[in-house]
Formats: sequence, C-alpha cells, structure tokens
Amino acid sequence: MKRNLIILLLTMLCGAGLTYLLDYAHNKPSAVSLPEEPVNVKSEPVPDFSFETLESTEASIDDLRGKIVVLNFWASWCAPCVKEFPLLLETALTHKDEVILLALSSDHDMGAMTRFLDKMRSAHPEAMKAQNVMIAVDENSAITQDIFQTFRLPETIIIDGKGIMREKLIGADWNYEDINKIITMIGDNS
Repeated sequence: MKRNLIILLLTMLCGAGLTYLLDYAHNKPSAVSLPEEPVNVKSEPVPDFSFETLESTEASIDDLRGKIVVLNFWASWCAPCVKEFPLLLETALTHKDEVILLALSSDHDMGAMTRFLDKMRSAHPEAMKAQNVMIAVDENSAITQDIFQTFRLPETIIIDGKGIMREKLIGADWNYEDINKIITMIGDNS
C-alpha cells in the first residue's frame, strides 16, 4: 500500500513537471526573432530625449537630425546584444557619412560594460573611434523602458534624418544585408 502511494505521488509529480515544461516551452517569448520584414513603427516622430556619451558629451536626439540614426538598446550581459554589436559597428563604419550609431547601454555593472567595450575596441578599433559611433549609459533605463517601452534586449530603432522612426529590429537575428537594405531605402526616401 505504501509502495503504491509513493508510485502514485511520483507519477503525479512527473506529470505536473512535464506539463509545466511543455507549457513554458510553448508560451516562452522569443528574444531574438526577426520578422521577414522589419516591424514598422508607424512613422512616428522619435520622442525627445537627452543623453551623455561615455566621452562626457551631452547631446539630444534632436542634435542628430539630418542623419539616419541607428538607435540600439543593449547590455553587455545580453548574449544577443553581444552578437549583434560588431554588425552595428560595421554598419556605422560603412555608412559613416549618413548614419549615426547611438548605442544606449542598460548595464548596471559598469565594469562588465567597460570590459566588453574594451574587447570591441581591440577587435574593431576603427569603428569604435569613429565620430558617428556614440555610446551612452541609460541610467535606470529611463530612456529604454520609460520612453521607448523596451523591456527585452536587444532592440534597434532606425530613425530617418527628419527624426521619424521608420523601422524596428527586435532581437539580433538579422544580418548586415538586412540593415543595409533598410538604410538604403530610408536614404533614398529622404
């Protein structure tokens, strides 16, 4: 009798655990999915915000008008962010006359962020020194979460030269050709 009760309890626990795992896997959001076409952000004006770069330069998004802005929300602890960062640097370097990369970090551990950026400086020295690459810390996620309602990283918003949000890339499952096509399309329509 005691043995049957133990077998029944183990069977119930296994069933509950399996149900939980299957339900979790089925409902788990994808952090790095990119639709076949970039998500349209309804051609809304970019909200006004100010930031300070790691070089202590104060600026606002309005200061960047006239250029296409690749606004990237990232953190050094985010594996997809780490994966896409070199592609963003390549994009900025390739389009240095028409594109500004504004990378807003949500890092709380400044040491981890600094170590990551040091690796990027070693691997991509020209891009990391480029005038069109701006890196800033978004303290308390005031811009990332409060203004843009971004809670999953990475997320990239492409803003045209008139300050209109044109495309949104969610996750890091894109390649250089994807973003190059978007930049070319926006540049042609400006």
